[in-house]
Amino acid sequence: MKPSEFLFPAFLALAVLVPLDLSLAEPVSGTVTVAVGDVKGIGEDGAETPVEKGDKVAVGTTIKTGDDSRAVVVITPRSAIRIAANSEVVIEMVDEEASPKQVMIDLKDGSLGALLKPNAEGEIDFKVRTPSGVAAARGTFYSVVVEDGKGYAQVKEGRVEIVPNEEEN
Repeated sequence: MKPSEFLFPAFLALAVLVPLDLSLAEPVSGTVTVAVGDVKGIGEDGAETPVEKGDKVAVGTTIKTGDDSRAVVVITPRSAIRIAANSEVVIEMVDEEASPKQVMIDLKDGSLGALLKPNAEGEIDFKVRTPSGVAAARGTFYSVVVEDGKGYAQVKEGRVEIVPNEEEN
């Protein structure tokens, strides 16, 4: 799926999300609000389980989507991601105690849309790692695609800082 085909549906899906209270005792990085089709979670121990709406997603979990599948995960009360079909994403880090809050998502393959609620700049440092580098949000809505081992970012609103990997320079 090309980024332009992905942006509008992703924006609509994410724009209707409401803030969730994620202050639970166990380390979680978000709550699944949409799981359509073949969506699986793979824990750090390698155990694979189906992902459904309402599930909590722990830091370190890999989320994989199959054909005609998608998932939306609210990462923090001010950020969410929409994972497109045939994608693989690792929730690498979520630190809500840091100032600003720190989020790192590792997009291994496929595409995702990231939405930071308006005026989130300065409150959250939200980054998406790809094989080519890191796309760091600066208060925006953007999508990131990995295709043939290369990362691409498309900005809908606001700005995104792209930091290439050392090997790419």
